[in-house]
Amino acid sequence: ETAWGLLQGTSYVGIDADRRDFPFMQMLGLSSYPFLTYADPANIPVDYYRHVVSAAALPAMVVEGGWASASVANIVSSAATQARCITRYRELLDSMSAIGVIQLDFADVDLSALPPPLPAELALFASIGLVDTNYRPKPALAAWDALHARPLAAR
Repeated sequence: ETAWGLLQGTSYVGIDADRRDFPFMQMLGLSSYPFLTYADPANIPVDYYRHVVSAAALPAMVVEGGWASASVANIVSSAATQARCITRYRELLDSMSAIGVIQLDFADVDLSALPPPLPAELALFASIGLVDTNYRPKPALAAWDALHARPLAAR
């Protein structure tokens, strides 16, 4: 979202500065939370990741990210929308020939178990897990399992 300028309210900025700052990179790891800027996973352009990594000539993968399964602040979402995002990842990852994708938060964050004061932004990310705080599967888990059931492509 930063490379696209979406969080700053600017136009596309890309990752040229990152490439200059880290010339030793051997892989691009993308961090992406598209629910912060898109209301529906279907609205994410199919070249969303491909455009960012196309000039880098490096293997790439999504190493952090997700989609909230609950509405919070001005973000409207649901468990079904979160599952649609995981399904949409297939197209986005395939478009850039990704070597992988990682879901850092398997379970939702139980905000009530954390000591105050909590950063206000934390609530935006509390529901991005594939299971809820009691480890009950959300629809996104089935979509995630389907994504990872695909055979690995030869490189």
